[in-house]
Amino acid sequence: MFWPVLLGLGCLIAGIGLARRRGHEHGRREPSRLSAFGPTFVGAALAAFAGVHFTAAAAIAQLVPAFLPAPLAIAYLVGVAHLAAALSFVTRRYVVWSSIGLALMFALFALLMDLPAAMARPSGRLGWILAARQSIFAVGALALFATETKGRWPHASRQVAMIARFWTAAVLVFYGTDHLLHPTLSPGVPSTMPIAAWIPLPHVMGYGTGILLLACGIAMLITRLAGAAAARCGELMTLLTVVLYVPQFYIARDVGARVTAINFVFDTLLFAGTVLMISNAILATKVHDTTDA
Repeated sequence: MFWPVLLGLGCLIAGIGLARRRGHEHGRREPSRLSAFGPTFVGAALAAFAGVHFTAAAAIAQLVPAFLPAPLAIAYLVGVAHLAAALSFVTRRYVVWSSIGLALMFALFALLMDLPAAMARPSGRLGWILAARQSIFAVGALALFATETKGRWPHASRQVAMIARFWTAAVLVFYGTDHLLHPTLSPGVPSTMPIAAWIPLPHVMGYGTGILLLACGIAMLITRLAGAAAARCGELMTLLTVVLYVPQFYIARDVGARVTAINFVFDTLLFAGTVLMISNAILATKVHDTTDA
């Protein structure tokens, strides 16, 4: 677990420092104090997952679809792609290229692995959860692309931001409903893992998270509330990362538990950064639209 933690934490610290130095470079009011850190959170998570790909390539290669050649090489290649995108997002260099590349990669994950698995077992919840997760990561990368290109292609950027808004709303409603149906499972990005035993009132946390996700999803359908609702969702996911999953990593007693905990830390952080980037895109294209008028 050394390399995933080192890469993820290193990118997180560096990205926060760089984002604070840049400040509010667009001269506009952010919907959340965390808004500027959306790409940093995504970059840190990608760096950690790159470390996982480099150190557990053989295990990851077994997840590669059988019809693709050289699964081990693909596992390493995805790790390199994760790390390249992480460095780009953290430093904010070549973001137009890295964001569109990341969107394509997550879309391929959904289309080649998660969606076929979900369709093979349509009654199983996990397959649809994973497909929705990969799809929103792809949409989040597209949202960052829209933010970066709003001056060059304002109409296309507005369209991408609108698509991201409605897709995110649908996923949040789906995830919120799943939390209400399964309140004893870990909150945030739905999974099959029960809430940790040390958490008091697990049902309250499960129901509370579900209600908040559902509320954010519904609010995103309302134009004037969409950006703020996505930002609130990002804050919720960041809070869950800090108060639930980071402590879980430190109290884990064995390697398997630590691997699970670190996956939850960075998966939830990745979701937080993704919805923050979507919030930024909604606001940025809205501001640009007002300027054009």
